[in-house]
Amino acid sequence: MGAKGIFKFFARRFVEIAVVALLLLFMPNLPPYTKIEEPFSVSPVKKLEGKLALKEHLSDVQIWHKGDLIGPESFAEYNGELYASVLGGDIVKLTGEHITPVVKLGKPCKGGYEERICGRPLGMQFDKNGKLIVADAYYGLFRVNVKTGDRELLVSPDQEIEGKQTKVFNSVALASNGDIYWSASSTEFTLQDGVLDLLADPSGRLLHYDAKTKKNKVLIDKLHFANGVQLSDDEEFVIVAETHRNRIHRYYLKGSKKGTHDIFIDGLPGMPDNLKSDGKGGFLVPLVVPVDSDHIAPSQLIGPYPKIRKIAARFLGVLQLAFETVDKHYPNEFSKKAVYSIGHLASTASLFKASRTTILHVSKNGEIIDCLHNLNRNISFICEAHIHKDTLYLGSPFNDYIARIPLSKIGWQHLSSKPATQKPTTTTQKPTTTQQPTTQKPTATQQPTTQQQTTPKPTTTTAPQKQTPPAKEQVPPTQKQTPPTQKQAPPTQKQTPPTQKQTPPVQKQTPPAQKQAPPTQKQDPPPQKQAPPQKQTPPTAKQTTPPSKQGTKPTPSPKQEL
Repeated sequence: MGAKGIFKFFARRFVEIAVVALLLLFMPNLPPYTKIEEPFSVSPVKKLEGKLALKEHLSDVQIWHKGDLIGPESFAEYNGELYASVLGGDIVKLTGEHITPVVKLGKPCKGGYEERICGRPLGMQFDKNGKLIVADAYYGLFRVNVKTGDRELLVSPDQEIEGKQTKVFNSVALASNGDIYWSASSTEFTLQDGVLDLLADPSGRLLHYDAKTKKNKVLIDKLHFANGVQLSDDEEFVIVAETHRNRIHRYYLKGSKKGTHDIFIDGLPGMPDNLKSDGKGGFLVPLVVPVDSDHIAPSQLIGPYPKIRKIAARFLGVLQLAFETVDKHYPNEFSKKAVYSIGHLASTASLFKASRTTILHVSKNGEIIDCLHNLNRNISFICEAHIHKDTLYLGSPFNDYIARIPLSKIGWQHLSSKPATQKPTTTTQKPTTTQQPTTQKPTATQQPTTQQQTTPKPTTTTAPQKQTPPAKEQVPPTQKQTPPTQKQAPPTQKQTPPTQKQTPPVQKQTPPAQKQAPPTQKQDPPPQKQAPPQKQTPPTAKQTTPPSKQGTKPTPSPKQEL
């Protein structure tokens, strides 16, 4: 084929495409049945320099539960346990290496391509009573008891809010009074047709659910795929991500600007998704799809041209209609999967794998504090960054794993939410270390050492044996009456503040006294009755006043000295 033939070939193809495009543009009653009239543009993207400089922070990220779950979209925690929402309509609890199903909000289905039947839980957060507030993309806003699996529908997809129904329930943020701030990504398309929503005019909204009146109010309208929602730590404002415009909006709840909204941060080098608090007043902002000079989003590129967007949307809509018609007359799995894949955002993601994954740390004022990057492509499409104890967990709607990395490896250890449970253990060990010096201090004196050797024995023996120490204490008086030699020996040791060399003999003589003590108890039972109180166990007072047997009465005072 010569040059002339090649030219004719491409000329014919161009004419055919032009004819098809014109038919799609002007032919009436073609899907999707929505408005595609408003041009839009995206703010210039911030340069990857300074705080956004391309530094490898997430190269050592760990791939966790690979193949065990699909699409871990969002995380929530309660009582130190981590929960995740996954593809298939399930919410699971992650305990170490174990995955425990908690609740399923949708209905039984055959696979992910029947997402509208399975249900798709997205954003979720625990309230102060331990109930989980969940936004299921298809089934609505729920309150779930994770212990029993009971659920309560708070907002239904059939419910009209200011004249429109919600097609995609996306994210939630809970106020201290129980109110819920949540996002509706679209009022025109379901999540299964997310690509069509990006091509159409924006219809996303930020809403407020009043826990007392159970009524909803629209706070911000016409957001291009409204996504993550998060309250400031003082609940002064709430922010919501506008994914397709690379920016985040702020709605004021208090102060002089109450009831108004503005742009919190714009020109992000990617599309923001779920928003999370850093626990210190700031926010974590993952960019699910990177946008820069090397990563161009086609849907944003044709944003200023509504007619081109309309042609693209109708092309996809007609394809879907064709497979739906086939499946209606000849039900088959291939047609169902084709309808699902044509408009779903997962299909767009599968066409390419971005070379950059980015997570931003943003201050309360909308300033970028830090930035994490992954450039080796071992992770991608990260939609949520959640801090659990001392680890950063990374979720994605498209991956079959959870990525995680210790905060210490990325320099974020100051953001750790791990409770200081080890402090009490260290304090309990400190008393044990302090008791040892106290026991050593009495050993500097000769007689307390014998007390420490004798007092442990009663504690390990029974009650009658506990009375033997008093017998030991009375041994010196009995030794005074019978063996005068032993009587004189102790006083000499007391009068001569003796050297430590003389003390060992005393300890050697005391054991025989312990052997003689039982006979003294048998021969003189009354002394055991007179020396009843186990309070007299400290023999220091009796040794200080050896001559009188009445010294048994003031024995409680030495106990206080100890």
